Amino acid sequence: MISTPASIGYQSKTKQTWDTFRVDYETKIVSRLDGKSKQAVMDTLKVFERISKPKFVASITTDLVDAFSTTRLKEKGIRGRTLSPSTVNKDLRYLRSMVRVAHDWGLIAKLPKFHFLKTVKKLPTFVPPDHFTAIYKACDSASLPNDIPNVSAGDWWRALLIMAYMTGWRIGQIVALKWSDVDLEGRTALTRAEVEGNKGGRDERIPLHPIAVSHLKRLAGSFDERVFPWNKQYRKLWPIFAEIQGGTTLADGSKLKQCGKNGWYGFHDFRRAFATLNAQQMDLFELQGLMQHKSLETTRRYVNMATQLNETVKNLFVPSVPETMSIVG
Repeated sequence: MISTPASIGYQSKTKQTWDTFRVDYETKIVSRLDGKSKQAVMDTLKVFERISKPKFVASITTDLVDAFSTTRLKEKGIRGRTLSPSTVNKDLRYLRSMVRVAHDWGLIAKLPKFHFLKTVKKLPTFVPPDHFTAIYKACDSASLPNDIPNVSAGDWWRALLIMAYMTGWRIGQIVALKWSDVDLEGRTALTRAEVEGNKGGRDERIPLHPIAVSHLKRLAGSFDERVFPWNKQYRKLWPIFAEIQGGTTLADGSKLKQCGKNGWYGFHDFRRAFATLNAQQMDLFELQGLMQHKSLETTRRYVNMATQLNETVKNLFVPSVPETMSIVG
């Protein structure tokens, strides 16, 4: 067979190295993503390179992907637990998107199949009131943050958890909140459209419950523009939160057991708790506004989840906290 210029060009494309492709992929595709998604993709690429060590793009086959999944499933996460099938599947989704781009660019002749791992479907987890109260009381055990003037680690965490439980905000929105966007007297906080985690895509001024305001007041002496200064790596929030839960004692004297989706509770479990404990008392549009959902259908999913999970409460739910830690001024 005589090679034509076109076939020679195609053959050279299929021999493109992984390193060359990765640079192009980062420049043309990954650079368009938002901060959180960009980091997730980069993390997956690093893990794939570490485990599979690809040299050429065309070497990514179904067999290679299956071997990656098998090895990845045996690894441990930041909490020291073996990775769940859901976590491995997340890596596979990012990897599949990358491979499809490579195929579109003519770098892979045939798309490999991706065999996703079977997962056990569970009801979404949320932090029930008694667990919240116990975790709240255990906040003094937190080792970080330890570098904020006039603010203890316990007060920092209590304010963060109250904000999460009483507003339903995503953790990215809470950590990004600045004092210039908080009106303590008017009891409101503004979440900016450009902040990571604000998926509504617009500025929203949200009313704050007095108990949330009282906790924010304790952080006002930090001399920082941020309400929740965090000078460590962002991911360090999760192991410190797990550390607090590990030292939590329930009202009956027993230790809090791991009961979240990935072991200990995550911050999104507070968002689910907000929806679960308030869905029956609010108009659908009111809940959509408070949770800053762009689509009403997303809010409906939370309401449906609440119907599955929840015991009804009256008015806006207020967690039980020790009197010395409740509303101030």
